[in-house]
Amino acid sequence: MAKKVKKIVDVADLEKVIKRSTKKPVFIFKHDETIQESEDAYEEYLDFIEGSEEDILYTVVYVREDVEVSEAVEELLEVAHEVPQLILVMDEEVVWDDIKDNINYDNLTEVVDEFVTE
Repeated sequence: MAKKVKKIVDVADLEKVIKRSTKKPVFIFKHDETIQESEDAYEEYLDFIEGSEEDILYTVVYVREDVEVSEAVEELLEVAHEVPQLILVMDEEVVWDDIKDNINYDNLTEVVDEFVTE
């Protein structure tokens, strides 16, 4: 079964997603389709999602299309702006975030094992 990646298109959406992190973990991927490194990391993210059995909300923010949302991620979650960037939110707090080449299947497996799997 293919899992969906929820596209966050406005700040209200982002706020809802952050609130949902009190019920289940949320990954927020900040993506720029014009950067090859971001495309590569996004492919790793999608591969991970396909193989994951965990109950996680997977989301994406297209930083060029939705600049206001991208900036709100920085402000609301208090993380520095990077692209590509993957952020794990639990209980409305960032518990992990990483960038660029570190966004890969193996690292995501470790992160989920450490923060999500009980």
